[in-house]
Amino acid sequence: MVQTQEATPAATILSSGRAKAAKKAIGTIPQAPGCYVFRDAADAVLYVGKSVSLRHRLTSYFAAKPEPKVRAMMRHAQALEWHTVGSEVEALILESQLIKRFRPPYNVLGQEYPHYTFLHLVDVGGFPYLEVASSVDSDGSSYYGPFWGKRSAEQTLEFVTRLFSLRRCSGALPPPSEGASCFYAQVRRCSAPCLNRITSSDYAASIRSAGELLRGDIAQLIARLEHERDAAAEALRFERAAELQQTIKTLRSLQSKRRHLRSATNLLNFLVVVRERGKDGAQVMAFSAARLRGQVTVDGRIEAEQRAALERFVLDHFPVKRQLTIDLDELDQMHVVAEWMARHGRYAVHVPLPDGPLTPVDASRAAEAIAEVVGRQ
Repeated sequence: MVQTQEATPAATILSSGRAKAAKKAIGTIPQAPGCYVFRDAADAVLYVGKSVSLRHRLTSYFAAKPEPKVRAMMRHAQALEWHTVGSEVEALILESQLIKRFRPPYNVLGQEYPHYTFLHLVDVGGFPYLEVASSVDSDGSSYYGPFWGKRSAEQTLEFVTRLFSLRRCSGALPPPSEGASCFYAQVRRCSAPCLNRITSSDYAASIRSAGELLRGDIAQLIARLEHERDAAAEALRFERAAELQQTIKTLRSLQSKRRHLRSATNLLNFLVVVRERGKDGAQVMAFSAARLRGQVTVDGRIEAEQRAALERFVLDHFPVKRQLTIDLDELDQMHVVAEWMARHGRYAVHVPLPDGPLTPVDASRAAEAIAEVVGRQ
């Protein structure tokens, strides 16, 4: 059976309530996921919290011996309000939004947006290069990230540029006759297109590999490089085969250390399938740029009727092509969703989708992927 919940923006509140900050208010609070807000006598926000069960969580604030921090806050609390949402992940996102909006004195963390940076692929004369960027523009270029801070982006830039011998200079390349051999070309850390050491097609292949790595498609990249390595060996290009083998070895090491290296700026549409621990069924959530567009509950094994309902769900929630513009709030939501998925481990499965509008074939493939996840033991 598939039960469909109406598409809900990430921060949309399903219901709200308000009462005096007293123990007798607990009975009026729903047992549902959501956020709660404590306010003082001047109606200023003191603290924002979240829970999968508001009533259960708020009971602890009126315990006989609350924690010192809670006791200090409760001395000033006069009003309590609550907002229910559709799921745990929505509660997490709403909490982050409320904390950044009100900056409560008893919420020490999460009051500011992290400083995100990106890697921007600049295409000049057929030999693109990567550079650090502080924002994403709708200019048709490829962006990768976000990264936490400039240093993280710079370290990734150095790793990818060195691994695939990409050019490090910016702007248009000088004519080969005028190109001076730079340090990186001399030590063979650049493929030196300015000296005609690499063809445009081979350089394009390196750029493609860099993009696959930055998008998190490491397994796909390794498989392709293994095929190229074998082809080079058969053609007696042993030096090239050795270079590819070394790259593959580095990528395998990276893959074992970091299983999920995904680019939020390039992967805007996706599904999250959350299986219930020890039970049949799952929750399926549709995201676009981390905003929750809708969710369905799948009970038990997915047969033909349920599969058709899932296909309609996918088509309904990704009807248009998403523009490549991502604001700070969306980036923050992506971070919240990623951390939440990491905590759920193998019970939360990520299903990437093409940019919209999706076709019936895309919807069929998505339903098949959902059925596979739900059918796992």
